[in-house]
Amino acid sequence: MKITIKKLRHCASLSQETHAFTAIICVDGVAAFEASNAGCGGPDQYHELRGYSGPSTAEIDAWLAANTPPSKGEGDELQNCLEFVVCDLINAELARKRLDHLLKAKVIVLDTDEGAPVLFAYKLKPTAEALAAIRGRIASGQIRGELVNGADAPVIARALALV
Repeated sequence: MKITIKKLRHCASLSQETHAFTAIICVDGVAAFEASNAGCGGPDQYHELRGYSGPSTAEIDAWLAANTPPSKGEGDELQNCLEFVVCDLINAELARKRLDHLLKAKVIVLDTDEGAPVLFAYKLKPTAEALAAIRGRIASGQIRGELVNGADAPVIARALALV
């Protein structure tokens, strides 16, 4: 079962304990539910879309509990459920948007600091000339790390994990 989201509308100013959002939840590519949360710590609300005939939220929760690893928190293990999956999808979408914004505004380099991966932002517009200059400095050893602007998928994935 593949669960995705589309039409995410997130309101950071209303998010207190949970994400304040609305989104369409798709199950195996089919729009299934309209999901929402007011951001005050309560559970997500799911409303089945007209014409959807796939599994219910209870059936999806049961499938996730049986077929995916549990979610691990501060010493706790909880069965995976639709709400956890939706939260992970929202977090991934927000990270992707933040990274896209950074990549349009600055030159970003992925490096390590005391062994931990970090992103460094250079206050340079990411023009072709600026990116070529940074690539040259990385190649000559003046700067450590990997250029994220225009990088391939594995570098982008590592950068997304840090945003």
